[in-house]
Amino acid sequence: MARISSWLAISCLSLCSVSCSTATPRPPLPADPAQALARSLAIINSATPAHPRVLKILFYGQSISTPKWTDQAMAALRGKYPNVAFDVRNLALGGWAAPILERAVNRDIDEFYPDLIVFHVYGDKNAYERIIRAFRTRTAADIIVQTDHVVDPVEPLCDEGFHLRWSPPPGCTGHIRFKQRVWEEYMSGIWIPTLSRKYDLAVEPRRQRWNAYLKAHRMQPAALLADPPHPNASGWTVMANLFSSWFEALVEQQRFATPTPHGSAQIFAPPEVGTGKTYRFEGNRIELVAQGPLNGKVQVKIDGKAPQNTDGCWQNSRVSRLPNLPDWPGLKQVAVTPSYHEADRWTLRLTGFNSAQDRFNFTLTSAKKGPDGKGSADNPFTSPTGIVSIQPDDWILAYAKSVARKGAPEGVTLQWERRFVCTDQPAIALGNGKVEQRHVLATGLVNGRHVVELKFSNDAPAISEIRTYRPSAPTLNWH
Repeated sequence: MARISSWLAISCLSLCSVSCSTATPRPPLPADPAQALARSLAIINSATPAHPRVLKILFYGQSISTPKWTDQAMAALRGKYPNVAFDVRNLALGGWAAPILERAVNRDIDEFYPDLIVFHVYGDKNAYERIIRAFRTRTAADIIVQTDHVVDPVEPLCDEGFHLRWSPPPGCTGHIRFKQRVWEEYMSGIWIPTLSRKYDLAVEPRRQRWNAYLKAHRMQPAALLADPPHPNASGWTVMANLFSSWFEALVEQQRFATPTPHGSAQIFAPPEVGTGKTYRFEGNRIELVAQGPLNGKVQVKIDGKAPQNTDGCWQNSRVSRLPNLPDWPGLKQVAVTPSYHEADRWTLRLTGFNSAQDRFNFTLTSAKKGPDGKGSADNPFTSPTGIVSIQPDDWILAYAKSVARKGAPEGVTLQWERRFVCTDQPAIALGNGKVEQRHVLATGLVNGRHVVELKFSNDAPAISEIRTYRPSAPTLNWH
């Protein structure tokens, strides 16, 4: 008995050395949001009637990132900052939690290459971090990550670990070894602030401010919800107002500050029209900013190659939408070999579905190459030409059927395209009849040192800037 008592005492001391406190922990301190958004805020603060500026914003995530609130928030920001042309895209995919969304993220951010990403997603924390890592390695964007709004009453943060008590304190679950009881509290209070410091992210404290709104108006969480976790119309408006008011406060805070961005968007003075010049830069993207179209009016070489021979200048579209769930593409991603430098369009025809639609057959046809192989959904596929690859995990039809409660029809077809993107982009209206024309010289480069040679024709429009982008993290598996 004495030995048992001694063992218990030693065990308790050992546990106590790990953690004896049962107090609510202090949450990790996130990065300074004004500093994390330095470049985006500087764009807004430097815009004037004479010199309007463009800010490209990508809203990304799943159903909580819906235009039901993002459109309202952007309407408020456009009204507040009339000298800024907000070029906004919402590529959120409802129902695509982090482990699914991470399969689509590379394609989505490569296409738009935003100045600012606003991100919210549910799901596995490690997949969440891998998405953040993709943002950081593939773009020079500022990043806002949003904590979860309130669906159930907010609980205290749990002091996770071993404690000398059997019953868990508020917010915790377990015995002796405690963990946070509610996943949203852990993600919003611990994991997201931790990632914020690691990756220099601005955290929009949506959860904290939503909870304060509920208390101030003496409301229960259900008052702002339709089908949890989705807000009702009033909830979407609250979400929009919380975002726009928080963002406007940061703009005001940084109005006279000197930005020191985490990545870089380096600006070069352009050569005169009719002349040429060589530039050396570090990054993964370079583009011209002009007052009119530049196609056919600029000769370009990147590291000695024409843009048409540069892998990153060729990108894939999203796969076409499913007929039974029109908001979803039919595949998370499709791999096309990077060295395939041709415009093309592929068609998949799906047949032989089982009841769950997790097994079926398909045929692939290229508009350029013709028939290019057959496969089945439960096996990896590489086309006979070696150009197209599809992994079993990237099919979404079985999950779509479980969500839509009906399957895709027999013989359904899915398509996607290969496009040359190092060209004029759609012009952005600046007001007063002015436009900003961006012309991508190269993108998808390895994030390193490059040389670009430029020569403009005599009839080229005025060039405002040569702009390069350098992600703050090294390139990992670009393709």
